[in-house]
Amino acid sequence: MDAQMADAIRRMEEIHEKNLLGGGKEQIERQHKREKLTARERIDILLDPGTFSEIGACVNTTGIRIDGKSSDAPCDGSVVGTGKVDGRWVAVYASDFTVMGGSLGTQHGMKFIKLIEMAARWGIPMVWLLDSSGGRLGYQDVPMAGVDWWFALESRYSGLIPQINVLMGPCIAGQAYCPTLCDFLLMSRKTAHLWLGGPRMTQAATSETIGENVGGADYHMEYSGTCDVVGEDDRETILKARALLNYLPANFKKPAPRKEPRDDPMRKVDELLEIVPADFQKTYDIHKVIKAVVDDGEVFEIKSEYAKTLITCFCRFNGSVAGLVAGNPAQPGPMLSIDSCDKYYRFLQTLDAYSIPLVSLLDTPPEVPGQDQEAKGLLRHFGKIIDVYATATIPKISIILREAYADAGSIIMGCGKGMGVDLCYAWPNSRLAVEASGLDYRKVYGRGIDEDAYEGYLNRAREKVDVFRVANSWSAQVVDEVIHPAETRQKIIEAIALTREKTDQRPARAKTHGAPPV
Repeated sequence: MDAQMADAIRRMEEIHEKNLLGGGKEQIERQHKREKLTARERIDILLDPGTFSEIGACVNTTGIRIDGKSSDAPCDGSVVGTGKVDGRWVAVYASDFTVMGGSLGTQHGMKFIKLIEMAARWGIPMVWLLDSSGGRLGYQDVPMAGVDWWFALESRYSGLIPQINVLMGPCIAGQAYCPTLCDFLLMSRKTAHLWLGGPRMTQAATSETIGENVGGADYHMEYSGTCDVVGEDDRETILKARALLNYLPANFKKPAPRKEPRDDPMRKVDELLEIVPADFQKTYDIHKVIKAVVDDGEVFEIKSEYAKTLITCFCRFNGSVAGLVAGNPAQPGPMLSIDSCDKYYRFLQTLDAYSIPLVSLLDTPPEVPGQDQEAKGLLRHFGKIIDVYATATIPKISIILREAYADAGSIIMGCGKGMGVDLCYAWPNSRLAVEASGLDYRKVYGRGIDEDAYEGYLNRAREKVDVFRVANSWSAQVVDEVIHPAETRQKIIEAIALTREKTDQRPARAKTHGAPPV
């Protein structure tokens, strides 16, 4: 080796060694005192040991502040590269809070932009490990730091490669759009905060004092619905991201990863007869039904504490990934509210983007929405569900467990064959109706209503029809077969296998989207 090459290698190694420490030992200690891990520690938890390959490891920006002073920024505050999760390639971006608070500099932004473009080109998932104070204010060369490119690229690559954002620190103002544009947002309960305005900015602008809970993981899980999964701390949240990746394909052209099943595909689920009461007035927790029918009782729930009348989760049937949606009779209120419509719409869009089959377990309680929901546009939100279900081209399988009422959401969630359900099964004690309510409208409105109208609609619309009467009238095209409850798992597995090669027979569109209600 000649002297010139030896000197170049020495310089490279010195830069690498310096950049590995980020903002230095003092900043790393401060990070740990905040109960947060460093960027590189987070990457080590996410990826299989020894698989991380860094990109841009020699970047070392010297930021020139407006006042003329300079600041050193190893890796410009972002660590990016590729690695493997359970043997599958992913791209990973980690903001380094020990370097200028993980703020966005020009090199920082361009490293991410280049990475997500490569991830889309190579067809591998993109994972963000975000902990950033936002824009790097007060520096001469950082007007936007490329954040406008971030927004555009996230949107353009949505549905092409899975994008998972793991938030473990602050995220404020413009940068706060980034997590919402990803397919999934996971937040650490201890350290994550997501605001558009933030406490200081809001108080300065409006004099309003924001509570400490606003912007935290539980807030965005329970109230705003922005968060999909909550972890207790950095480590648990990252491990949940690893688990989520096991249910997602590398890209929209590839199938979701199959897992060799330990569970017998022909297993009968006799316990369902005990879990689900035959008495329609009694409630039960649908989680027990789900765990009984899926492989090994394993599910990965999305938005578990938001709009709890509706369950959305990933699971497997005979090793194949499926998305499962179910109303939960254990929760009071209508199955489809404005919030649960948003939850359902987002989940089904994701399933359709990545060709993951949908399984619906239907038991819709006879609940009628009130004035508040109507005023906020419940019908418009129902329209979103109709649009996303009817236009989704994935396999769609439905099981009616007990009650299926049109105005409670059953028809627009796969109880009606015209909506595009591939196979709809029903338990023998199921009953169906156009309208869920059991009200006597003559008592509500008085005797002024035309008796013919009452007899023709107000009475018969509320008539509950058992599944055998439906089966006798195939022109209704609601149920394909009445099944024994214990055969529910077998039928779902069979249906997924039958519809695996399903083709889309809709007319081709010039654009890739319609104009659904929003």
